[in-house]
Amino acid sequence: MSQALPDRDRVARRASLAAAVGTAIEYYDYASYGYLAVVLAPLFFPDQNGFLGLLSTLGVVASGSFARPLGGLFFGRLGDRHGRKTVLTATVTLMGVATVLTGLLPTYAAIGVAAPVLLTILRIIQGFSAGGEVGGAASLSTESAPARRRGLFGSATSIGISLGLAGAAATVGALSAVIPAEQMSNWGWRVPFLIAAPLLVAAVLYRMRVEDSPLFVQMVKEAAPPKAPLVEILRAHRAGVLRVAGIAYSTMTTGGIASVYLVVHLSAVLRYPMAGALWLVVLIVLMPLALIPWAGSLSDRFGRRRVLAAGLMGFVVLAVPCFWVMQQGSLPLAIVAALILNLPFSVQQGVVYTLYSEQFPTRVRYTGVSLGFNIGGVIGTGLVSLVATSLVALTGATIAPAFYIIFAAVVGLIIIGTMRETSHDHMETAPRAKADSPPTPTAEAEA
Repeated sequence: MSQALPDRDRVARRASLAAAVGTAIEYYDYASYGYLAVVLAPLFFPDQNGFLGLLSTLGVVASGSFARPLGGLFFGRLGDRHGRKTVLTATVTLMGVATVLTGLLPTYAAIGVAAPVLLTILRIIQGFSAGGEVGGAASLSTESAPARRRGLFGSATSIGISLGLAGAAATVGALSAVIPAEQMSNWGWRVPFLIAAPLLVAAVLYRMRVEDSPLFVQMVKEAAPPKAPLVEILRAHRAGVLRVAGIAYSTMTTGGIASVYLVVHLSAVLRYPMAGALWLVVLIVLMPLALIPWAGSLSDRFGRRRVLAAGLMGFVVLAVPCFWVMQQGSLPLAIVAALILNLPFSVQQGVVYTLYSEQFPTRVRYTGVSLGFNIGGVIGTGLVSLVATSLVALTGATIAPAFYIIFAAVVGLIIIGTMRETSHDHMETAPRAKADSPPTPTAEAEA
């Protein structure tokens, strides 16, 4: 075994845990705001009633997502030049601080229009920092993994996302269950954001202890880091960026509607109790959690394209029946339908972040994944709840979000049909001349 990549299993485990910790905090923040949208609407947009106030609150989520591509470019360049570890520590710090400050914000009643303005600014800061998070986490975990188990270790990023979603739902659900609605509006909504403070400290301390990516370290020994990663990406890897953006849009839209948006749908649209809707999200995120590493492992054996296509086809088949069951007026039935709808979500989450990383060589991987992922995220995560809620408002049909799921899944399937299989490629340390040229074996081959 090559001495350049020592003790790969130990390094892979630590890198995967570091990736999961950071993405958990990112999605805890993102989901907390989404779960509290119904509570925050009258506090920050009191002059707008009903759906208008809710749409304004969800629009703030979208504004933060628009900053993600800029953050991806900024932190991606730093990560490709100076390493994954240092930049990932910076992104999680900035994200956590902005989240805590959100919990300290005065409301509209206290400072007027400055309240929604400050809320929007903090969401933009969070979006900017989050833009550099997933690309770095995916790069660190996959570059640190043995070649034959890249899908398994790469799924750690998705596990962190699921834990963040579940943690936010459990926190908001517990508060909603024990605190009267009036107190929830007065001060209870702040608690989920303030909890980010100790989570931030733990994440920073752990990431400071993790080794940098072995492939990045080896690349730096063999050649100088790229001076302009974005230029190199746009010159030689445009197709990879477009593929990642398309798959990100597809998976983040289908998964976003099946998870975070369901709180808005079940509580504000179908009028189920909010606490029950939040605990439902905890179930639908945690119960299929074991499927994520299983799907990642399957992709090591059968290929990324097949596993991802299976997940997207699951959404095409299940979306309409599951949403129809949810609107029958029974919360237990809605829980069963939501759990079933999240099975394909877990399958696709097990493979996508490894697939993203395999589209680019090591020298520009952080930038390439960040750029493509965040372009897709502007339309996916940023607009998913806004679009789904608007569809219900415009059509009057509570089943309308199911058809948006199907549309997004079909987009993903079309893109998969244009891709080649990458699960057996070597994540080389040398640059390629073209994005889709045959890979050059490197020290990773021994794994």
